[in-house]
Amino acid sequence: MTATLRQNPANSRESQVFQGRWTERSLALILEQNAFGAITSSSKASWDFLGRPPGKLRGLQLTELIDSKGHAALLGALSKAMVEGRAEVSVTLRRDALIDDVDLLIERRGKGALRTVMRQRRAANDETPPEPAPVGLPADQLADVSHELRTPLNAVIGFADALRQESFGPLGDNRYRDYAKVIQESGQHVLSLVNDLLDLSKAETERFDIQPELVEPQAVIASCVSMVQLDADRAGLTIRNLVSTDLGPMRLDPKVLRQVMLNLLSNALKFTEKGAISIRAHRDHGALKISVEDTGIGMSASDLKRVGERFYQARQSGVRGTKGSGIGLALSRALAKAHGGDLSIESEVGRGTLASLMLPAIEIRPSARSSEDPARAPRKRSVA
Repeated sequence: MTATLRQNPANSRESQVFQGRWTERSLALILEQNAFGAITSSSKASWDFLGRPPGKLRGLQLTELIDSKGHAALLGALSKAMVEGRAEVSVTLRRDALIDDVDLLIERRGKGALRTVMRQRRAANDETPPEPAPVGLPADQLADVSHELRTPLNAVIGFADALRQESFGPLGDNRYRDYAKVIQESGQHVLSLVNDLLDLSKAETERFDIQPELVEPQAVIASCVSMVQLDADRAGLTIRNLVSTDLGPMRLDPKVLRQVMLNLLSNALKFTEKGAISIRAHRDHGALKISVEDTGIGMSASDLKRVGERFYQARQSGVRGTKGSGIGLALSRALAKAHGGDLSIESEVGRGTLASLMLPAIEIRPSARSSEDPARAPRKRSVA
């Protein structure tokens, strides 16, 4: 696919010079940013995207490169990247750029720095169309509603973060900054619930798209532990990561593994007043088996029978008053099954809870048509 270059009067000569380079969709502009969001370095593709040399981008904010209508979505993505380590967003560049629409992949680096990878947005007719959902499923309506919710939520989160960081000047009273922080965190919580609901609906209707990669399971588990370590320290709990360092690489969907692990760890923290949370993992005939065990308040036999039902809560709140939504375990079990695995829970009142996760490694096998036309051969997954 050849990109369409916008004719910029100020850079018409550059437009002609660089138009021939747009033959590969993989062409990307890479931007490094410091903890304050200012661009510190740029790849030479800045000429192709923006008609500017790399040096002219130093010190600029990303918001100065895109159309103002996309500022809310961009600020939301920047905030998400700082919290979760990674975010994606589609925006439109300013009118003086050489192209229009781009996709941004924003990743958190060390000490709060960021790296942004910019690529031209693929045309709609260049995408593989999704499989139609069965008629009558509420998943379609839920997807529409979730989109309508996420768009304004991203704006709330993005603008609240801009206020909290005082990106465009001081606010004055410190309470404004505190209020902006509450707005941002509340928006992120609601957005997380919306995303969980959508993922749960897709998984339960077998529409969740498993995307396996060759990953190091112990590294993914360690990153999940680091995300909840601060909460554990505040609660006076110990997290024992007893996962072997020699599990080796496995072909798994890292999103599924990460989401389920975070849900299990969060649940263990919520219902453990004192003691420890222990994590173990091993390989078993091509499958990854993980256990998360806590010394918490546990559950009764009647509660245990209903654990994993959508919106069911064995306890209305955690031991420190943390209220839940009743989605986490239901989503975790649905994601495990979508991956070809399972999640089981054992518990006893006053004796803690043991969650056991099994995820089979997924092997990608080319179809018979792949030798004739690799580009058109559909991808199939089979559980090893």
